[in-house]
Amino acid sequence: MSVANFIYSLQSNSRTSFVNTVTSSRLKWIDSLRDKVSEFLAVTRRLSDTRFPSGEQTVASLLLQRDTLLHQIVLHLNPRDPEDQKVRELVDYVRDLTDEDAPKDELSTGLDQLRDAAADYLKKQWDRVKKESTEGQS
Repeated sequence: MSVANFIYSLQSNSRTSFVNTVTSSRLKWIDSLRDKVSEFLAVTRRLSDTRFPSGEQTVASLLLQRDTLLHQIVLHLNPRDPEDQKVRELVDYVRDLTDEDAPKDELSTGLDQLRDAAADYLKKQWDRVKKESTEGQS
């Protein structure tokens, strides 16, 4: 009987360790994606805001930062998942709006849509982490 308990204990500890590792990695991924999206939103708003002085060098720097963030966001997403691709499409849409000098209200709406879609997406991912972490401990 003690051998069976020992084997069960090893399997349980291994499973718990795996769940903890995955949970920790997913939480870091969620935080990273949240940071990238929020910075992308801020940089994009700054690019379109005429209240701030914008020399050629400043605009070039902001465009590089925006494009870098765009690619980082895309690389955080699953290329085969429809929910992930919705966020990607909105990021591309917002970039296109800034490249085309779209009307401010259209860009503002696009940024709000991206923020809301990302918030919904991150909430679902957070709920997934909570569920997996509690199921892994049972």
